[in-house]
Amino acid sequence: MRTTKLFGLVLTMTILAIVAVACAADEDAAPAAAPAPSTAPAPAPAQAPAPAPAPALVPPPQQAAQAPQAPAAAAPAAPAQAAQTGPTTSAPAPSTTLARPTAVPAPVVVATDLTPIEQYVKSVGYKSEWGDPVTGGILRYGASHVFNGHDPNYGHSFEGPQFLPTYNALLRFDTWQGLAGPIEGDLAETWNLSADGLAVTLKLREGITFQDNPNLPAEVAAKVSGDEFTCEDAEASLQFAINPPQNFTDEGLTHTGPRSGLGHMSATSCPDGALGYTFKVDFSEPLARTVTMFAGARGMPNNMDKDFLEWLYATCVTCLDETTPETYLWGTGTGAFVPTEFQTDVQTKVRRNPTYWREGLPLLDGMDQFIITDGTTRFTALLTGQIDYFGEGSASLLSGQVEQVQKSFSDKIHINPALHSWGKGIQINMNREPLDDVRVRQAMHLAMDRDQWIDFTQAGTQVAAQRPTNWMPPGTLWALPDDELMALPGWRRGDGKAEDIVEANRLLDEALGDGVRFSIACMAQSSQMYIDGCLFFQDQMSKNVNIEVTADFVESAVQGERGQAEQYDVHYGSKVTTNVGDPDDYYMLSAVPEFESWYYKNTGAFNSHSEQATELEAMVRAQSKELDVAKRRDMVQDIERILATETFFQIPFPWTFIFPAWSKDVRGWTLGPFPSQIKWSQFERTWLAR
Repeated sequence: MRTTKLFGLVLTMTILAIVAVACAADEDAAPAAAPAPSTAPAPAPAQAPAPAPAPALVPPPQQAAQAPQAPAAAAPAAPAQAAQTGPTTSAPAPSTTLARPTAVPAPVVVATDLTPIEQYVKSVGYKSEWGDPVTGGILRYGASHVFNGHDPNYGHSFEGPQFLPTYNALLRFDTWQGLAGPIEGDLAETWNLSADGLAVTLKLREGITFQDNPNLPAEVAAKVSGDEFTCEDAEASLQFAINPPQNFTDEGLTHTGPRSGLGHMSATSCPDGALGYTFKVDFSEPLARTVTMFAGARGMPNNMDKDFLEWLYATCVTCLDETTPETYLWGTGTGAFVPTEFQTDVQTKVRRNPTYWREGLPLLDGMDQFIITDGTTRFTALLTGQIDYFGEGSASLLSGQVEQVQKSFSDKIHINPALHSWGKGIQINMNREPLDDVRVRQAMHLAMDRDQWIDFTQAGTQVAAQRPTNWMPPGTLWALPDDELMALPGWRRGDGKAEDIVEANRLLDEALGDGVRFSIACMAQSSQMYIDGCLFFQDQMSKNVNIEVTADFVESAVQGERGQAEQYDVHYGSKVTTNVGDPDDYYMLSAVPEFESWYYKNTGAFNSHSEQATELEAMVRAQSKELDVAKRRDMVQDIERILATETFFQIPFPWTFIFPAWSKDVRGWTLGPFPSQIKWSQFERTWLAR
């Protein structure tokens, strides 16, 4: 084992200024996520990291289903929570501006007498109201879902806080500044993108060791505990993420998150030898997203010891996928926290890594994650001070809970509305009649009154959805301009919406016969945030086009089984995702067969509309390769127009706000737009003011 002195050099990166003001939104525990932002690769200075492609946004101001039944007249009962019109608070409208790219700055050397937390406190992301950082204490986290699976390549879903803080990535975003801030080195100290965009070379930090883990199986413990992190570990970890062994893929363990971000990787190597500190990654094609994916793709804090991975391959393929009180403790990385306990369906515990390589971090002694799947019980625990943090994403506060906090607990509880990494929508199974008819799908799209969804989801004084949105995240460079989208059929208001509904009924009469309608089932996971979406869709279809929509609410496991088997009519959920605001984040998963996920894909498109699906796939691949930002934006917006006016493969809802909440004792924690895949690194610099 080699030991060397750690460098005190800290590099900062200025990301190309593509500015877009974003506001609020929503998430999910959906399967995989994908890729990232854009900018042409440029030659880097000899010793300086190459500029990362720029995320096209800045943070906002804080504040068994059956096939469709035979055509028949439908008259469903109104949903339990019908949409109502009423006064709403308008969300700030996203605006998009472009700034000129500036010269790439040289690395900034930070004074070596500053500890990492002192450096962060001096950064622009620090908030003065947090006060001075302090050490100690156990953060009590309210986990919303049963814990099953702790492979870091899963990325940050509902369960992520229970295992991701054990690991580090090669690169990461400064989580206090969010996606509009710089990319910084994590396990890598510097990085260079080749002039042709086909290689990234990373200089790894020296002297970093894996955690001392007495819980590892005896046959591998001595090889892993305290071993130094070198190129062989970085290489083995990235290969496991992108190209898992056949016995893993046979079990369905394909790591779709890392693959969809860096699946164009063609080779890896250690130019200075396996125990050296230079790691090179080659790519088959230069893509706009490459560097940013190292920092922001789903599942990138995934670095494990090579010997541990080889032991997994040979001995225990499902050990990271099936979490037990024993296998949970085997998680071993270089990160700030070490797993110490798992009580099935009750709680997990992580504690400070005493050998963590960032001096003075983490600030917390540890975290206890209490698994409280009932949202009301978890909310009561937050209000009574039994937990400090309330859930993740779509399992954050519901609208009534937001209102209650605002009225009675605003002195104790902080709410952070955020434009989240998932947006809602209706996935349509085009393998089933009459949903394979574009006129039927267009009619359903036109019949949706999106303003009523805004009213339906109002959360206290907070608007809970951002309108208008198609599939690109609102406020990013790639989204269609608001005025253009608002003028399109389906997004219009007032007289325009009335005309949409007339046209929707005309299309259905043309497709099915005068007055003939049909019945479909809306599948959704049996949690209120998903149930509400189907109920709203049911109400809209009933009153505007006389289509009967029945409720088909299922548990998460059943949803996954039926989703993969395409046994549903329509499926409501978090149907669009973004990691870093880049088009590839969603398009790859929905339109490109080799990367598609059942949860996001345009189900049946290649069967019922082969020509359009093939053309769309070609357009998605082309925009991914375009390194000129302005040209790529135009290509993406052409795709958005086709999805909005021609194919209607899925039905987008307004992108929703989520309302994460935590005790005001929690400091050093904040969430900007689309934070899900970058917030894992924030736990090490979070502290408690009690």
